[in-house]
Amino acid sequence: MSTASLIGKISIRVISLYLLVNSVQAEPVVFESTDTPPYWSATLPGDGLGGSILKLLSDAAGIEYTIAYLPVKRYRQSVAAYIVGDPDMLIDQRHRAIFPFGLFRSAFFYYKPQHDVIEFRTLRELRGHTLGVLRGTLEDKDYFVRNGIKVEESDSVESLIRKLRRGRIDFCILVEGTGRYAIAQLFPAEQNNFVRVTIAGSVRPIALMIDLDAPGGWENAQRYRQILVKTLHSQQYQRTVAAFYGMDGIPADRQAQLKKFIQYYENTWDQ
Repeated sequence: MSTASLIGKISIRVISLYLLVNSVQAEPVVFESTDTPPYWSATLPGDGLGGSILKLLSDAAGIEYTIAYLPVKRYRQSVAAYIVGDPDMLIDQRHRAIFPFGLFRSAFFYYKPQHDVIEFRTLRELRGHTLGVLRGTLEDKDYFVRNGIKVEESDSVESLIRKLRRGRIDFCILVEGTGRYAIAQLFPAEQNNFVRVTIAGSVRPIALMIDLDAPGGWENAQRYRQILVKTLHSQQYQRTVAAFYGMDGIPADRQAQLKKFIQYYENTWDQ
């Protein structure tokens, strides 16, 4: 075989390998999520706060993606290679790399015209009341029932807020920001009538999760890993977070809480 022919065959193989690699990289990954505005929603600019930050991270990592929105119950059962949200929501605990990039808290909500005050210090104080929850989010419904609390499930946050206002349920548990957003959209003139009580110790991370055993999972996880901290300290990230919190201001413990979650999941990544 002539040298020219050998070089030609090698060149063809190199070009073919290049095209194969780039064709794989060009295929966007699909992150599964739930529709929980203002954090995640196809109806919001940039898919909400979470979507906007996911774009910052993915642009920095050089990864193209799309977001698929699922009902809560299907989301919790997901075995997808790429997921965004709260890691504790997932029933199937696969070998995942987890990268926290935001925070949320949960809260009790009730409608003041229906109740003077509802105390939330112990379950005993809630006996005889009806609790509203999103379908698929409450693992131990019987625990509340045994304590004299009726549980009613709904398929949407909006449905829970309407039930509060009608008195069909006495209180509900929601992601705090999502509950506030829904109230502002549904009953803007009555926002002061809805009381929220932040649940102590309920802070949880908003994270992107990658199945390390999925094709390309390890490689893409490494790309996100390399840019995570730098992106979270960028001015663009800070502006995005500041715009979201607006007049309320960024919680004083936000940075420390986020750092804690990042360190926790970083330490479990290679185990």
